Amino acid sequence: MTKDKDLEFKSIFKKELSQFIIYKRSNGYKYSKPIIYRFHELDRFFLSLDNNTKFINQEIVDKWLSTCNINNKESTKGKYFSVISQFCDFLRMNGYENIIKPDTNKLKFHSDFIPYIFTDEEIKRMFKLLNDKLKINKNLDTYSFYILMCLYYCCGLRLNEALNLKISDYNTYEKTITILQSKNNITRIIPLSDSINNLIIEYLNFRKSNNEYLFITDNNVKYYKSKLYEKFHWLLKNAKIPVRYDGKRQRIHDLRHTYAVNSLKQMQKRGFDLYTSLPILSVYLGHKNITETEYYLRLIESEAENISKITSNYLKNIYNKETFYHE
Repeated sequence: MTKDKDLEFKSIFKKELSQFIIYKRSNGYKYSKPIIYRFHELDRFFLSLDNNTKFINQEIVDKWLSTCNINNKESTKGKYFSVISQFCDFLRMNGYENIIKPDTNKLKFHSDFIPYIFTDEEIKRMFKLLNDKLKINKNLDTYSFYILMCLYYCCGLRLNEALNLKISDYNTYEKTITILQSKNNITRIIPLSDSINNLIIEYLNFRKSNNEYLFITDNNVKYYKSKLYEKFHWLLKNAKIPVRYDGKRQRIHDLRHTYAVNSLKQMQKRGFDLYTSLPILSVYLGHKNITETEYYLRLIESEAENISKITSNYLKNIYNKETFYHE
């Protein structure tokens, strides 16, 4: 039987590091190469300490965090903290003594991730432009982009979930698309509105291609990320969407955030108890656990202070250390 090189560690915690990764993968986490690399860094760090006993105190945690280059982004520092913090949790959960719970105050984490929630007026301007563009120049590039934007805003899909859709994932009669083995290895079925379903039918009749992917370019290749962002930035500029307060441009993923917030607001207007309705939205979005979805409740609570200009100090309070292991 071939050995899994991902699980080959050398430090005093070599067995535990291997068990930890097996445990996380059994819970649906993919643990791709960048994440595995970080744990091998942690293994080499433990080796450098030359300890003969298995313990982790705050001094060791501080030393580990100090190995993160001072010029790294705050999010990178958060990833370093996430690695050792979750490993410590795993050890304590399995009865290991002399393993601390790392002090989050020592990290002084400020996320450089800032969500942006599009206003209704901004969305109207964007889709008016998309409609006008499609009427003037109906080609595969424009058609694909139009429907992709519908799926991001109206269905809350992740960027690659939509780009990776194949024709076989679309059911015309059931009016659904199936997201196969996406983030956290979760498969889910997304219902489509009549208008989006009809749009896809018209698009498929127009494209006349045997390419297995649902969305393709004029060159008959799978629609790709750089083209998507090229058109997205054109759309933002021409719809006169202002840059964020930090000077950066919005991302496709911000449409997913907007969808989630709008869904919860609609539930609220209809008199639903948001906390009891949260599991429904959580399953629909493909979240691993409900705590990921609770994040959007906090965004709604902050909306009175203009959610599009939310500060990193606010994000510090809702920082979830598990974020590192997600997309």
